[in-house]
Formats: sequence, structure tokens, C-alpha cells
Amino acid sequence: MVRRGSVLDWLVVTFVALVQILPVIAVALNAVATDWAGSILPTGYTWRWVEQLLHDPRFTVAIWHSLVVSFGALVIATCVSVPAVLAAHCYLPRLDRWLAALVILPYAVPGIVLAVGLLRLYAGNYGVVLTGTPWILLLGYVPLGVAFFYVPMKNNLRALPVSEFLEAGRILGASDFAVLRRVVLPCVMPGFVVGIVMNFSLAVSEFVYANLLVGGSYPTLQILMNVLSSGSGHLLSVLITAYFFIVAIATSVLLTVSGRQDRAA
Repeated sequence: MVRRGSVLDWLVVTFVALVQILPVIAVALNAVATDWAGSILPTGYTWRWVEQLLHDPRFTVAIWHSLVVSFGALVIATCVSVPAVLAAHCYLPRLDRWLAALVILPYAVPGIVLAVGLLRLYAGNYGVVLTGTPWILLLGYVPLGVAFFYVPMKNNLRALPVSEFLEAGRILGASDFAVLRRVVLPCVMPGFVVGIVMNFSLAVSEFVYANLLVGGSYPTLQILMNVLSSGSGHLLSVLITAYFFIVAIATSVLLTVSGRQDRAA
């Protein structure tokens, strides 16, 4: 029975993995295909489309803009979210309930509504003009990214006796900040890493905000994808493959750093 269950588990996992990875492989093959019609695999392969996109100045600009916005939103969301989650859980449990509702609010309202609200807020009606600049994207992505920190970190915190840790630290003469930094944060590091990966992926792949708030004045990868969608499908496949590589490299780096910290701890 155990052996049959193990085989079935492997079959299910393999099937799900194939369903997830086959579209990515298909896009990567289309990026280097000379022609792909009426056959399971391309009839030929070429690096022409890759070279054409690499020599396109719009590609370099779009990658740079996406990385600037993604890392900027990630830094701001981290500095705002992590202290708020820890403070609400450890010291303000009543406000923690309101925080749980607030982090869901941006996903309860359609994205286009929030984008229009940001345009009205930062279009100069209140003395602040940020439309067409990366700053409005940063301010738009941060509220969306708070939920990606709150949910996984909160799940980790619920499994920890944080109040007992703080009391033991006070008895030993350690400050609450020292206990949170040296005991609690390492324990919630898996949730923190998940939040970082999800925030980065959101900022790199989000289209509605980028299109409505900045558009062609600050083109990102998603804006360039929209432009290329009306042209060659091969170029679009190259760009999508590059996007997958960027997200995969960033995720691998974060997981490697997190694994080293866990082993050091």
C-alpha cells in the first residue's frame, strides 16, 4: 500500500509539473523557431529573433525600468510591511484584525479602479504630480505587495510563542528588538522569502498599473510585450522567455541566500 501510494504521488507531482512547465518550454521553442505550423515541433531553429530583440534598444530600456520599479517597490514594501506585521502581532492584536482586512482591500477592488484613483490623486489636483513617472508605480505596487508579506509571515508567527520569547528575553535582560531580530525573524524567514519572491514577480509582471499610470512614458517589460503582441510572435516569445529567466534567477538567488542563512543559524 505504501509503495502504491508513493508511485501515485510521484505520478501526480510529475503530471502537475509537466502541466506547469510545458507552456514555458513551448514559448522558449517558439523563440528560436524558424517556422512552427502543422507539426508538434518546429521545423527549424535560429537565433535570429533573439539577436533582433537584443539589438532593440527598447528591450534594454524596458528591462532596466522593470528592475528599478521592482526593486524599489520591494524595498519600500519590506520596510513598511515587516515592522507593521511584527508590531501588530506582538503588541497590537486588536489592530491586527484591521490590518488583516486592509491588506485584502486592494484585491477586493478592481485594479482599474485603483489605477484611476491613483491618477486622480497624483495628477496635480492636490498639488502632487507623479503621473508618467516611476514613483506613481512604486506607490501603486506597495499596497498590493503588503498582502504577500502579511499572509506568509502571519502564518509563521501563529506557530511561534512570540509572547513567551519576549518575556524570556526581558527576564534575561535582552530588549524586545534583540529578541525579534535574533529569534523571531529567523523563524519567519521562510514566509519573508515567499513575500519577497511574490512582490518581485508582481512588480515585474503587472500590466494594468503600468499601462494606465505610466504607459509609454516609462515603458516596462509588460508595456513592451503589449507593443510586440501586434507584431512578430517570435519576438514576443523571446521577450516572455527573458521574463521567465529574470524571475527564475531572482527566485534562485533569494532561495540560495535564505538557505545559507538557515544553515548559518
